[in-house]
Amino acid sequence: MSAARRLRVLVADDEPMVRVGITSILTSDADIEVVGEAGDGQVALSLARSTPLDALVLDIRIPVLSGLDVLRTLRADGSSLPCVLVTTFGEDDYVAEALALDADGFVLKSGDPRELVLAVHAVATGGAFFSPTIARRMLGRSLGTDTSRVWDARRRFAALTPREQEILRLVGLGRSNPEIAAELFLAPGTVKTHMTSILRTTGARNRVEAALIAVHAREA
Repeated sequence: MSAARRLRVLVADDEPMVRVGITSILTSDADIEVVGEAGDGQVALSLARSTPLDALVLDIRIPVLSGLDVLRTLRADGSSLPCVLVTTFGEDDYVAEALALDADGFVLKSGDPRELVLAVHAVATGGAFFSPTIARRMLGRSLGTDTSRVWDARRRFAALTPREQEILRLVGLGRSNPEIAAELFLAPGTVKTHMTSILRTTGARNRVEAALIAVHAREA
C-alpha cells in the first residue's frame, strides 16, 4: 500500500494519554495517517460526517455520545464507514451491541498494539478484525456454550460449498475481499457474490458474525 495514498483514520478516546498512544501506534505504520482526534462522541460524530475517512477508531465508553451512540447514528445516516471499537476486558454486552450495529472490528486496549494496526488495515479494505480474546468470548455468547448450539454453528459452516468455506476461513483470518480474491485467484466481484451467499446460508447478519462462525469452525 506504500505506493498508494495512506489510510485516513479518525481516533476518538476521552483519555488524552490513551488517545496519544493509539495515534502513535497507528502512525508507526507508514500506510496510516491519523487525520483527526476527538475527546468525546459528539465531536467524533461531527468529524466522521465531515471528513473523508477510511476508518474510525472509536472507544466504546466516551462522554456526551458513547461510542455505540456514534456508531448507531452513523449507521442510521446510511454511513458504512468502517469502525474499529476499542474496548476493555469484560465489556461483553457493549461488544455484542456493537456487533448488532455492524461494527467492523474490536480491539482490546490491553492487547498487542499490532492488533490495532491490523484491524485498521482489515476494515479499511472491506475486511473484519477482532482480537482473539474477544473472538473467544463472543463465540461463547453468540453461539452458546452448550453442545447443541456449538453443533448448530458447525452445521451452518458445513452447509456452505467448498469454495464458500474456503472464503469464510479467510474472512475469519481478517482478510478483505481484495485480499481473498488475490489469494484464491478470483475476481473481486466473485468474492462479493460468494459473501452474499455465505451470509444468506449461515444466517449471519454481517461479516463479523460470519467471521465468528469461521473462527468457531476452525477451533472446534
